[in-house]
Amino acid sequence: MKNLLIVSVVILIALGFIVGYVLFFEGSHQSEFKEYILIIEKGDNLYTIAKKLKSNGIIKNEFAFVILGRLWGIDKKLVPTAYKFNNTMSLFKIVDDIANERIYTIRVRIPEGSTMYQVDEIFAEGGFTKRGDILKVVTNRSVIEKYGIRSDRLEGYLFPSTYFVPFYYKDKPEEIVNMLVKTFFKKVNREEYERMARNVGLTFEQAVTLASIIEKEAGKPKEEKYLVSSVFHNRLRKRMQLASCATVIYGLMDKGMWHDNNLKKWHLSYDTPYNTYIHLGLPKSPICNPSLESLKAAVMPANTDYFYFVSKNNGTHVFSRTYKEHLNYVKMYQIDYWKYRK
Repeated sequence: MKNLLIVSVVILIALGFIVGYVLFFEGSHQSEFKEYILIIEKGDNLYTIAKKLKSNGIIKNEFAFVILGRLWGIDKKLVPTAYKFNNTMSLFKIVDDIANERIYTIRVRIPEGSTMYQVDEIFAEGGFTKRGDILKVVTNRSVIEKYGIRSDRLEGYLFPSTYFVPFYYKDKPEEIVNMLVKTFFKKVNREEYERMARNVGLTFEQAVTLASIIEKEAGKPKEEKYLVSSVFHNRLRKRMQLASCATVIYGLMDKGMWHDNNLKKWHLSYDTPYNTYIHLGLPKSPICNPSLESLKAAVMPANTDYFYFVSKNNGTHVFSRTYKEHLNYVKMYQIDYWKYRK
């Protein structure tokens, strides 16, 4: 009992010293405003962190930080990450931010339908990686196998969303890719999705590939995704070419041949593993990273007898059952539309 009392008194004295120091010294006589991103690496402790903060002008007293950090218990849960501090923050605020893991993040948006090439560009432009870093990871066989995906790339599994990416992931492309793929599997229950894919005659990977084509081909109304899905399912059952321009474009992009965003007639006969005008069935892997709605549409197609669709140039499509009917719509919404706009 006596020992417990002594320990309590010592703690109170130490806490009193810290409070007094922070109130009367730490916050006073501030120099020019400074910001500092604290990177906590594996093996760092309160002493190494205190030195970093002191040498970068964020705190004045290392001892006070260490004592307060121990009282807050942050010495027991330090993990590699990053925090953003400035020299106007109190010692209490700095320690509390670490204790409550208010890590420094940067907002990054991956639009629905982005390709892995665009994802690579987004993170490079955001200063997280160098161009090509993400591409090296998503085509690394050992990384792909870690997720049990039967493909030569992780295209299709880099879930499009708005992320608050930990600054600690800077120059760590594998961590970034892991974050995106983990989000995919949080949104998509693999076992359930695999079962639904089997019900419509597809494997798990084929369903994701189909979803990526739907993402690129469908119009603005989400209902259209299910209609577009029905067209592709009907074509697959009849062993007809999918004839998707989006897959042709991806094949050209994959070969570094897509530059001016202008699909030419000869492109449709240029042989790549993604050209669905030439090859029957689905391409060898997804052509973008689809939205959750497209992933659903791939395994829950509408029940139709449509085999064709054509753009109405307003974000929607018109669907048809016969090739003759389709040709009439092509004339109406494509040939005549563009002729009279000239």
